[in-house]
Amino acid sequence: MKNKLYLSLSTMALGAALALAGCSPATPAGPTSVPAQNFTVGGLDAFKFDPPTLTAKVGEQINIVLDNKGVLEHNLVIDEFSLHLGPVTGGNKSAPGTFTPTAAGTYVYYCDVPGHKDAGMTGTLTITN
Repeated sequence: MKNKLYLSLSTMALGAALALAGCSPATPAGPTSVPAQNFTVGGLDAFKFDPPTLTAKVGEQINIVLDNKGVLEHNLVIDEFSLHLGPVTGGNKSAPGTFTPTAAGTYVYYCDVPGHKDAGMTGTLTITN
């Protein structure tokens, strides 16, 4: 009798555990965290950006800061992402911006202060999958 009672209680406990496990999700629900990509781009009075190229991934937030390293006014524009940082006048001043690319491709960033883009103040942002 004692063994039958023990077996019966064990069977009930196993059944309860299986029932509870069936009610629980296999994986926790909720959004997954996507890492942000952080860039600082220097605007130089030599009509250049430093660095002149950036690489990022589709779907990951991009935090970008234009850091004016010169005394001339500079800004940073990426038309496809409606990003316009600045203008930043004077040295060691900055302007931040954020966007999330949704498509892979190669995009030009440039300074739209008159004459700066024509003088070569451009860079390339490559977005990969």
